[in-house]
Amino acid sequence: MLMDEGATASEISGYLYIVATEHMGLTDHGRLAEKSDQVAQLLVQLRPEFGTH
Repeated sequence: MLMDEGATASEISGYLYIVATEHMGLTDHGRLAEKSDQVAQLLVQLRPEFGTH
């Protein structure tokens, strides 16, 4: 998703949130969406680094 589809941070964040809540059974106590956003932004920033390896 990050590399092949060139997904945006928003798309990745949504995906991470769904995985955490629907597939891992985590509950959102107000911070899960925020943390998903933070991780997604970091992944998008690091995308150029992943492409060089």
